[in-house]
Amino acid sequence: MKVYAIGKYGRYAEKKESTNCFLIKTDNGKNIVIDLGSGSISKLQNYIDISAIDMVIITHLHFDHMCDLGTLGYAVQYLNLPKLKVYMPKSPEGLVNILNMPQFEIEYIDKDTRFCVDNANFSFALSLHPVECYSVIIENGGKKLVYTSDCADSEQVKNNCAGADIVIANTCILDKDYKQGAPHCSVKTFAENVPNECKLYLAHLTAGDENLILAEAKNYHNNAEIVCDFDF
Repeated sequence: MKVYAIGKYGRYAEKKESTNCFLIKTDNGKNIVIDLGSGSISKLQNYIDISAIDMVIITHLHFDHMCDLGTLGYAVQYLNLPKLKVYMPKSPEGLVNILNMPQFEIEYIDKDTRFCVDNANFSFALSLHPVECYSVIIENGGKKLVYTSDCADSEQVKNNCAGADIVIANTCILDKDYKQGAPHCSVKTFAENVPNECKLYLAHLTAGDENLILAEAKNYHNNAEIVCDFDF
């Protein structure tokens, strides 16, 4: 299985980049897209054709994670493609209604959602954020990958990432800038609460703070780096 980091930024992206988006390519060639932030549809086509997308998972309905889902719906319609399977939360209701396009076959995520694609098992865990949000857990070939998505609770980070071999953590707030009640844990908190022995990939980056985020993570975790393409 191969994971491609299409979009590594949160909020807004640097020029020629995109916000949160990952392409999972299974051993048998299935293409699963996790999150579709701004600019991601354009960048994704450097890797696969739109017609090759088999499934989309949206972790929560904030624009830096889902705004290109609507654009994908237009593409599916214009290219006369079959309906596309989309997993996403069932709230906030207003955004759900907008994204409930006829080009999609939508299934709503909850903490009990489970499915298998090829030999990869997908499950979900609640992740504290201002809107309904889920971490994505993928188990394949005896290994465990966790994409935290956005999370404001250190205990949920610890519990959701327990036993993980690889964690993609949405780290955007430096510890010096963290304020009680923030919608994200600090970089330090993420680094301290994922397994010591895991590979920690840093995502949802704040534009301009990439080096500071990496330095803070390395102070508390000995195997951290900015997210990139990797095998799983």
